[in-house]
Amino acid sequence: MNEFISSTAMRATVVLAASLPMLLAGCATPPTDPAQRAAFDQTNDPLEPMNRAIFDFNDKAYTYVLFPIAKGYNDLPAPARTGIHNVIDNLNEPIVFMNKGLQGDLSSAGTTAARFVVNTIFGFGGLIDVASHNNIQEPKAGDFGATLYTYGVGEGPYLVLPLFGPSNPRDTVGTAVDGVADPWGWVLYTTYPEQFGVAFGKGIDLLSTKVADYEQAKKTSLDFYAFLRSSYRQNRRFDLGQAPGSDESLYDVPANTDAHP
Repeated sequence: MNEFISSTAMRATVVLAASLPMLLAGCATPPTDPAQRAAFDQTNDPLEPMNRAIFDFNDKAYTYVLFPIAKGYNDLPAPARTGIHNVIDNLNEPIVFMNKGLQGDLSSAGTTAARFVVNTIFGFGGLIDVASHNNIQEPKAGDFGATLYTYGVGEGPYLVLPLFGPSNPRDTVGTAVDGVADPWGWVLYTTYPEQFGVAFGKGIDLLSTKVADYEQAKKTSLDFYAFLRSSYRQNRRFDLGQAPGSDESLYDVPANTDAHP
């Protein structure tokens, strides 16, 4: 019982810590000069000095620690890397199912459930993505940040999180909630070392697909920070089904509700 209470308290602390940037963002004061205010609103980055400091820390952590590990991971045989990636995706299906249900997208929730059953049974626990080979594709925007979006919560100011990288208040809270709601964290990897190991493995698997693009963009960008900020926003809004160039504030209801995921 004590271990359960301790684990619950730790997960709640994670959620509160992830919510802190939202509170900090709300304290930012826009400039009064019209020209500066226009630039401020366009970038929507009131915490830029702090974000750039975290960005510099992340860049060094990626360059000198995580990317070498990710490159070593990429040296594994392709079937091994594919199998690990497939297992990670399969373990994430309950979270996608939960969020698609909360979003009211019952069709995508059913697709997610079908993927999980097919890959778990016929794909040897998810090692083989049998579902995708049979045109049962993973729905987009199956995270709690996307769920908040469907209920009218805007993205808010741009944030850079330590190690996690580009984000915003809505998706930061969404990531924390998804972590707490992950059922495997309660039944499979229940200790903190196990949870850290799983999180680290997921991170390396993700980074392994982005090393080359990151290093190339870093070489060719005049302002790498601004480039990643713009790229993150465009890609995230595309995942959510928003029109290119759309914008929103922290609490605005998305204008086109038909475009919700």
